[in-house]
Amino acid sequence: MKLRLVHDITVGLDLRGVLPARLLTMTAAEVAQVTVWEGNRQVELGQLFEIVLEDDRSDGMLRIIGDLSKADNIGADMEEGTLFVQGKVGHHAGQRMKGGSLYIHGHVGNNLAEGMQGGFIKVLGNVGNRVGAPLPGEKRGISGGSVFILGSAGHELGHRMRRGTIVVVNNCGDYAGYEMLAGTILIGGKAGSGAGLSMRRGTIVLNGNQHTDLLAGFAHACRFRPTMMPLLAKECARLEVPEVAHLFKQPQYDLFHGDLAQMGRGEILIPA
Repeated sequence: MKLRLVHDITVGLDLRGVLPARLLTMTAAEVAQVTVWEGNRQVELGQLFEIVLEDDRSDGMLRIIGDLSKADNIGADMEEGTLFVQGKVGHHAGQRMKGGSLYIHGHVGNNLAEGMQGGFIKVLGNVGNRVGAPLPGEKRGISGGSVFILGSAGHELGHRMRRGTIVVVNNCGDYAGYEMLAGTILIGGKAGSGAGLSMRRGTIVLNGNQHTDLLAGFAHACRFRPTMMPLLAKECARLEVPEVAHLFKQPQYDLFHGDLAQMGRGEILIPA
């Protein structure tokens, strides 16, 4: 099924509930009557999108096409199926996602994968701040699943991350892994200042940084060939993300433990 945007979005559009598991069981007429919030009023999908049914819906894929930079909560609470978005996307994409796959071919706003618990997200573009951050009032951020960003990311990547994997091919902003509890972050480019600030556990791989970029709370432990990198590369191959294969070719890394102001059990790896 395809939803092709035919109406300019001038105010915030909330697309929570527009999910493969829900819409692919409906007829075109039923999909057209599904309501979403546009600003402070409810509108039907048929007023915003051209709805195209495909002959084979057994692949569980829903495609949304158009400039959705003012559309938030795309893929929120998703549990199964595949959601493919061709165009820019607003904030909170993949919020509380538990399963399924979300593909976004375009730039994304803030709070991607906020409170994510499982599933797969792949972005062909840049994303804003606080990828994988906690939901408001929650103590933990992403607690499962995999997020691949083939562009750059903003500040506070993986804030309070509990489990899962976040991979950024290019650069990211300040405070990557801020208050990180566990999980894995891999940054192919250069991270901004304060990476690993107040992290307790987990692993951050900084392929584009130097030792001098680290905070004083990190102490050098050793130089080694980490066994986790081939395993992570194998997992990325299984998930069919060939765009990140080059990030695993470093032969050796320097290991730094920190943040020593906290438990000091976190790890930052920098190519030797």
